[in-house]
Amino acid sequence: MRKFAYSIIACVASIFVAQSFAQPRDLFAEFEAEAEAAQSSAAVAPSSASVPSSSSVAAKPAPAAKPAPASSSSVKVSSSSVAPVSSSVEVSSSSEAPAPVDSAAVVAEVPADADSAFVDTLAGDSVREMTPEEAYAAEMKRHNEENRIRDSLAMAAVSSSSTDAPSSSSMSRRELLGPVKVSKVNGIDEMKGRYKSPRKALFMSLVIPGSGQMYVGGSNFTYVRGGVYLALEAALWGSWYYFSVNKYNKQVDKYKKYAKEHYSIGRYEQRMRSLYNADAVNYESEFRRRYLGSRETFCEGIFGVATTDRCYDRDKLYSGDVEYVNTFVKSPKSLGDEMEKVDFDNASEVYQLISDDAYVLGWEDIGDEDVAVATSLALDDPNHATESLVKSESDYQKKYRSMRNKANDYADMQAWFFGGLILNHIISAVDAAFTANSHNKALYEEDLSWYDHLHFDSGVSFANGFGFNVQASWGF
Repeated sequence: MRKFAYSIIACVASIFVAQSFAQPRDLFAEFEAEAEAAQSSAAVAPSSASVPSSSSVAAKPAPAAKPAPASSSSVKVSSSSVAPVSSSVEVSSSSEAPAPVDSAAVVAEVPADADSAFVDTLAGDSVREMTPEEAYAAEMKRHNEENRIRDSLAMAAVSSSSTDAPSSSSMSRRELLGPVKVSKVNGIDEMKGRYKSPRKALFMSLVIPGSGQMYVGGSNFTYVRGGVYLALEAALWGSWYYFSVNKYNKQVDKYKKYAKEHYSIGRYEQRMRSLYNADAVNYESEFRRRYLGSRETFCEGIFGVATTDRCYDRDKLYSGDVEYVNTFVKSPKSLGDEMEKVDFDNASEVYQLISDDAYVLGWEDIGDEDVAVATSLALDDPNHATESLVKSESDYQKKYRSMRNKANDYADMQAWFFGGLILNHIISAVDAAFTANSHNKALYEEDLSWYDHLHFDSGVSFANGFGFNVQASWGF
C-alpha cells in the first residue's frame, strides 16, 4: 500500500513538472506568432498607398450596369487601378466578415490577366445575377487573394532590402521579458595580467629587500611592509658605514697619533738592553722566552725582513746590530719621528705589539726608576711566573689600550650589521613569496565570512516510522 501511494505521488509530481514546462513553451509560441505578424505588417507598410488593405477600403456605390461584350462576362465591377496588383477590387470591408452584397448593385470589371478561377466565380458562361451566398463567397475569395498578393510583395521587399532591421521577435520578447543580464567570466589570459610569480617575488626581495613586496602590491599593507624592509636595508648599510668604517677609521687615526706622540722604540731598546746586560745575559734563553717571544714579528713590522740590521738574531741576542743601534738606540726619538726616518713595512704590527706588557718600557710615562731590576724577574726559575718589567703600570699604555679596544669594537660591529643584512634579505624574500601566493589565491577564491562555513543538513525518514533530523557542521 505504501509503494502504491509513493507511485501516485510520483505521477502527480511528474504531471505538475510537465505542466509547468508546457506553459513557457506555449507562451513562447505565442510570442513567435505575434512576431511574425508584426514583421509582415512592418514590411508592407511602405506600399500601403498603392495596395489598400481589406479593412480600410471604403465601399463605393456601383454605377449602372452596361451591356457587356459578347466575348466577356456581363458582370462588371469598377475598381481603382493599382499597378503592382494584377487584379484589384474595391469593396467595403470591416474587421468582421463582409456583409452580403446585392448582385444587382455590383458590376465587376475583370482584367485580362486575372486568375481564371476568380473570373469563373464572378462571372459564369452567361450573364446572371449573383445570389447573396455567391456574392459572399466571391468576396471572401477576393479577400484571401489580396492577402496572398500582399504577403508575396512583403517577402520580396524583405529579401531585396540592403539593411538588416532588428528582429521584431527579439524586440517583442525583450519588451515582455525585460533585459537579459550576461555574466562575464574572466579567461586565463585576462588573469595573467594580475598573476604574481612567487619565485620572481622571492628573487627580487632576496636581491633588494622589499622589492618583491612592491612587485606584488595589491594592498597598502603590502606596500608598507616592502617599504619597511627597504628602509631597514638602508639603515643597516648606513649604520655599517658610520660605525664600522667612519668611526673605526677615526678611532684608528686617534690611537696611532697617540702612540706616535708618547711611545719610542729607541727608549724601549735602551731599557731592554740594560736589563739584559745587568743579569739576564746569564739566562738568555729564559729572558728571550718570557719577554722577546714576538721579537721576530716586531722586526718584520719595521723592516719587512726580521734580520735586517741584525734586529733579530736567532742565535745571539743583541749581537752585531750596530746599524740598528745607530738608527734607534743611540738617540731615542718619538715613534712619529722614527717612522719618518724609517719607512715601516707593516706599521699595524708595531701598533699592535706596543700595547703588550713586553713593550711597556717604551712609553713616555715610564721613568728609569720605574724599571724593574733583573734579579727581581726570577729568571733562574723556569717554573716561575712572568714578572712585570715595571714596578707600576703605565697610564699611557692603559689609555692606548682603551683606544684600541674601542676601535676594535667598531670593527666587530660590522659582523652584527652584515648578519642583520643577511637576515633581512632572507625574511623579506620568504615574506614576498608568501605574499605573492596569497595574492594569487585571492584571484580565484572568494573570502567567506564565519557564517559561510556553517553547513546545515536535514532529512525525513519513513523506514521505521516517521523521523526528522537536522545536522549542523563547520567547514574549513
